Amino acid sequence: MSKVISDNTVPGIDQSKLRAGAMGTGGLVFTVVAMIGPMAAFLGATPLVFMLSGAGTPGIYLLATVLFLIFAVGYVAMSRRSKTASGLIAFIVKGLGIKAGVAASYVTLLTYVAVLSSLYGIHAVFLQQAAMELFGVDLPWGFWALVTLAVLTPLSYNRVEFSARIMGVLLVFAVAAILVLDFAILVQGGGSGGFTFEGFSPQLMFGPGIGLAALFALGSFVGVESTPVFSEEVRTPKTTIPRATYITIIVLGVFYVFSTLTVSNAVGADKVMDVATENPTGFILDVAGKYVGPVWVKILSVLVVTSFFAILLGFANVMSRYVFALGRAGILPAAVGRSHKKHQSPHVGSIVTAITVLVVIGAFIVTGSDPFHQLYTWLIAVGSLGVLLLMCGSSVAVVMYFRKSPDEENVWTAVVAPMIAFVAFAVAIVLTILNFSFLAGGEGFAEWLWVLVPLAAVLGLIVRACQRNRELSFDDIS
Repeated sequence: MSKVISDNTVPGIDQSKLRAGAMGTGGLVFTVVAMIGPMAAFLGATPLVFMLSGAGTPGIYLLATVLFLIFAVGYVAMSRRSKTASGLIAFIVKGLGIKAGVAASYVTLLTYVAVLSSLYGIHAVFLQQAAMELFGVDLPWGFWALVTLAVLTPLSYNRVEFSARIMGVLLVFAVAAILVLDFAILVQGGGSGGFTFEGFSPQLMFGPGIGLAALFALGSFVGVESTPVFSEEVRTPKTTIPRATYITIIVLGVFYVFSTLTVSNAVGADKVMDVATENPTGFILDVAGKYVGPVWVKILSVLVVTSFFAILLGFANVMSRYVFALGRAGILPAAVGRSHKKHQSPHVGSIVTAITVLVVIGAFIVTGSDPFHQLYTWLIAVGSLGVLLLMCGSSVAVVMYFRKSPDEENVWTAVVAPMIAFVAFAVAIVLTILNFSFLAGGEGFAEWLWVLVPLAAVLGLIVRACQRNRELSFDDIS
């Protein structure tokens, strides 16, 4: 057993690496699912899908699940050949080269800064409301955002399994709360028309609102792509990462499809679109009040706050690992590519992440911006576009990588599945840009924020051109 010396360091610790063997499949699944936040997505995104597709919403989520499973085919095949915290960036380097990898690195940093900062905004709103309703404490949203940042940063600084346990507990409570509602609807038989499965009928699924509805459904899975980021810290990564990726997608898919099906039946297939449109923010809570009771509505209101805390912790963990990996690769300063002497966590990356988020949300606080209609909606739209672009790029990278090694995988894994994913995500990117004004919640300045994503890629290419003599390393960590 290693002898711990006086400064709490462990002799022999390699600070260019993260802590190996810290999690198994279960721990990784809990971490990623909690980060995606199915409860928050169910309360926030599904009402919008109901507004656009009505009773066809369960079918839309089924299609999104199938698409992510197809995407995972090539993605997990690449994960078996890569063990590094740079995740899909390493995949893009392997398939498309260093230049594309550096461009993807800058898009990744923008994406996670945007998503993480936006989530602080909406979490602060929910926390502000809960504090007022439960304790009569009325403080500005900025106070709650800064308090959350102060509490969360030490957690992401610590060992990954410490965060995983916290996120796992919060996830269980959140999902259980929604399942109580689901089974209450089943027991009571749903609406007056009886329980039906017409939400899977093609005429309802492929209605006029399918484009935007599919975008919101796909957004409910954002974070699935992060499983390879933890490849250095899981046991037997060649099997754990693929297994955890598939399990995560299936768990989320079953949850979304089952829960939207029960809610659709609770309201009535012929009325659910109109009811969701009348009150999208309170739609699910109204259903919960009717079928479970007002006490359960208050419980859901509290659990959505804790659910967002788990989401924030998850995205902070992922971004800190990207910062660490990019520092180690040579894209960012080498100082951020060092792990903690005791915890072997990306502690510098977590501090850089916290400071970056502090600057972003601080700018919104100082300018008196609205935390939901500006901080959240603007930046979550930018982040969502960034994720779609990265998944689209990684799908192409899979094809190009296996084109160089044609005997390693079959045609379905190496070509067909990743090309289907590429086309689907490319369509989603076009739809996102065309509807960006709606997604970002405003016109004028907000509708052009999508330009930040390609600009980040261009910036990466410029930086690489200026550093063309610098040796970059995305080698796997053994």
